[in-house]
Amino acid sequence: MAFTIEDMRRFAGEAWGQFGINVVEQWCKFNAAYFDSTLRPVPLVITNTQPFGRLIAFCSYGGFGRTIPLNVPKKHDRLIADNCTLLHEMVHQSLFERGENPKHAGEPWRREIMRLTKVIKGVDIWAGKSTVRRVGGKATRMNAAHPETGQASLPQGVIARWPHNELGINFGKLGM
Repeated sequence: MAFTIEDMRRFAGEAWGQFGINVVEQWCKFNAAYFDSTLRPVPLVITNTQPFGRLIAFCSYGGFGRTIPLNVPKKHDRLIADNCTLLHEMVHQSLFERGENPKHAGEPWRREIMRLTKVIKGVDIWAGKSTVRRVGGKATRMNAAHPETGQASLPQGVIARWPHNELGINFGKLGM
């Protein structure tokens, strides 16, 4: 039996009340606006802590089922998910569902953040392939410039945190 959007709303509403329903509605808006409503409904799990400490969210597909846990601690200082975090995890979800590499260093991730930045901000960015080169005798991670225009790539850290970066994308607080 397939998990439906109504199941998402019911699950989120039972667990987190109106806040949970609002998060599901934001997922639905992002799904329609940026993924042509192709993403399969998935349980959104709001947590007070994350199992790996430094993550604010992750997209789980495969052996442990399908979920998007989002960290919203009762008392927090920095590890808090927002609507940009939800969109970030939905990019992972989209890539998983299409059978593409969902990792931040992968070509599909770079392609998707370039596409979405253009749709959201109307700005062309370049997210080049990550390579390791020797600079001054040290192994240094760099991203390749655009092969035709020479446009510099965003650094890998910015690519991995997309849309949380200097591009000015801000969808506000989770569930708002």
